[in-house]
Amino acid sequence: MDLPQVISSEIIKKSYLKHECSKDVALILSLEQEFDWQIIKKLNLSLLNIVHIVGLRLITNLECLTLSHNKIKKIENLDCLTKLEELNLSYNRITTIENLDHLTRLNILSLSGNKISELKNLDNSLQLQAFYISNNEITDINQIYYLKRFKYLQCMDLSNNPATNNNRQLIIDQFPKLIYLDNVHITAEERSSTVEINDEYSLAGSEILGDSNLIHKAFLNETDGIQFFNYLYHEDLDGELLSKWNSTVRGAFATYKKQITDSAMELYNTSLQKLTVRDEMFSKFKMSHNRFERKLTYESRDIIKEFEEIRRLRMEPTEQQLMDIETNEMGINQDSFGVGVENDHFSIESFVSVSEGDIIIMKRKLHKKNIYMNKTIMDLISKYTKLVEEELKLFLELLVPIFFNMRAIISTYSEILSENVRLAVNNPIKIIPKEFINHFGNRFAINDAVVKMSDKHMEMIYKREELLNSNAKKWAAKSIEDLKNSEKQRFWMVFEEITKYCDNVTIWLKSLKKL
Repeated sequence: MDLPQVISSEIIKKSYLKHECSKDVALILSLEQEFDWQIIKKLNLSLLNIVHIVGLRLITNLECLTLSHNKIKKIENLDCLTKLEELNLSYNRITTIENLDHLTRLNILSLSGNKISELKNLDNSLQLQAFYISNNEITDINQIYYLKRFKYLQCMDLSNNPATNNNRQLIIDQFPKLIYLDNVHITAEERSSTVEINDEYSLAGSEILGDSNLIHKAFLNETDGIQFFNYLYHEDLDGELLSKWNSTVRGAFATYKKQITDSAMELYNTSLQKLTVRDEMFSKFKMSHNRFERKLTYESRDIIKEFEEIRRLRMEPTEQQLMDIETNEMGINQDSFGVGVENDHFSIESFVSVSEGDIIIMKRKLHKKNIYMNKTIMDLISKYTKLVEEELKLFLELLVPIFFNMRAIISTYSEILSENVRLAVNNPIKIIPKEFINHFGNRFAINDAVVKMSDKHMEMIYKREELLNSNAKKWAAKSIEDLKNSEKQRFWMVFEEITKYCDNVTIWLKSLKKL
């Protein structure tokens, strides 16, 4: 059984030289009489059976501290680390978030795998961008709302907590700036919301066609940007262990990680730039659509206004017409006494000449306007389709060199790893560290693991490229299809409204004639 350890200057120095320095640099630093503690900016103290956080006052320049997989029960004695930006306390025995008030620069905090049930005491860490608290004991969903105060928060892992299971959509709705939730990119569909109906500019109260925000970042997912390296090493325990083979491999691994991350960020930024171009195209299309729709609406309403004026005149005869009616009635009364002649000329139906033929003409005019509108919009959609296809082609062409570079980076690292492993396992005198033998079983299995790791990472790169290509093409096809369907819906909504209005006028005219 491993005994608990206390953080000492010796352990700090040993861990720093082991994890953060090459073999040559570690040798030079270990030989110095006085060690410069201020050079330590990153420190990994994981898997050391540490129980208490103590002895860190020598390393005040520390920016990244990892204390994961220990036996720590309390967060304490971190006040001196005012420059700390990243803190990893995952998989310990912590029950309360506390004593982090002085860590004002903190932007990444990992507390996964503990026994925390309440989110609190992070009010001074306003720069927080990523927060990981999966596998804890949060039972009240309201605890999650505490995190809404962090305006820079883009990534959260809340998985495997009683309160967060099956509540993904609720959490997404509450955090509009969040990009990743539970290590999964938030999709456009998850961000979608009901499009409001704008009746002011539409004869039929039709919906505004689409919303670029609903499909924003449609080309991206969790494997673009800073998460790409984690994507490659997801459940790759063999690859993680092999990366620690020796100082040469560790150096190559650090280079590999940086280059892959840089390429992934280039991929991410390229995608965002193309999305910006696409959104601009969509905005221009919407402006054109609204302009023509307003034109149709106002012209159609003018036609309807004429008939409404006729109906008003029907219901409200002029003063002269009322006098004629009175004269006509007097003539009829006199005739009943044998005086005067009956005159049917002044009936109320004759004041304004409206016939069913006039209604048919009005109906044709309205339908003509609607057909004109439909043709105009379909022409716009055709032009928009060509622009989308051109932008899609340019976008996919930009991806080719980025993914080619990623494969070259993997190949380079794999060659260095393979060569170093081969030299060691083929040398009978060379002693292979016990942790490698325990994990792989024998020397031959280690060689096989190197090949499998390289093949796996290469395959994942190809899959990611294929997925990104597929997503981009699907978005283009869906975007265009949605526009066409929206215009069809608008056309038939207006058609039905025109028909209904004209039918109502016809019914009114027929009932009027029965008077």
